[in-house]
Amino acid sequence: MGFTSTLRYGLLGIATAAIATPAFSFGIGLQPTTVEIPVEPGDRQRQVINLGNVHQEDTISLTLGLADWALDPNGQIQLTPPGESQTSAAEWVRFSPAFVTLKPGETEQIIVDMAAPIRVEREGDYRFALIASTLLPEERSGQSGVWKKYQIASLFYLTMGNAESHPEVTGAAITLSPEGEQAVTFDLENSGNAHARLRGQIEISGDSGETITEDISNLVVLDDGDRTYRLPLTQELPTNPEVRVTLENIFAPQSSTGSIMLDPFESDLTFEETALPAGITSDEETTLK
Repeated sequence: MGFTSTLRYGLLGIATAAIATPAFSFGIGLQPTTVEIPVEPGDRQRQVINLGNVHQEDTISLTLGLADWALDPNGQIQLTPPGESQTSAAEWVRFSPAFVTLKPGETEQIIVDMAAPIRVEREGDYRFALIASTLLPEERSGQSGVWKKYQIASLFYLTMGNAESHPEVTGAAITLSPEGEQAVTFDLENSGNAHARLRGQIEISGDSGETITEDISNLVVLDDGDRTYRLPLTQELPTNPEVRVTLENIFAPQSSTGSIMLDPFESDLTFEETALPAGITSDEETTLK
């Protein structure tokens, strides 16, 4: 039976490392990658996570463990040892098995049991991540015996009691990356005690009368948090560009339907001289989502 101590010390050295979150990574498939569960004090919940080895020849052994997680202002996943965050639900969780060996094409089910305490200090989101990790040899020219650590995760949101999410777009600008790539960046805030999950559309228009349209999906803004979303530009901006952002929050626990349309955000686009750090992406699944 696994528990929070599995990764408590191992994560200290990789708390800021990138974590693999696509459905298939380093030959391992994991589903689901995101779990959202409403809970009440004293509730018990169970979730099944499926791990599969998609390699045709290689057998892979993985260690399972827990971590706390958050998103930095650029949407990058940040891992910390379990139980250290104020939003941590890791102490509520047990899982089994804690170690699996998968032959080519083999699948294993990980059973995750969650027991919320009867008394909690606050309502809203609690989070934890179930991490599957392994060491694999890395081929380098002229070197041998080099191993690299790989990880894949399911990110859990447990939303407790009276929870609300209140996201909004607070600003937009044109930016230039260190590599010289032009993009439109949007600043978002969420004043609620639950995360927001956004989808919608961005429209950029100008004097030419033509409109650049881009879709947004699965964009997460954590509870009481803010982040920057970067949209790389693949088309030439019109003269005197203006932007209109229309978003729907599809995780709005305060709504009977579970979703709320945000007021449209409209603004002129001006150039922001401060360039964003390299490595920021616009895909929540690789920055998570």
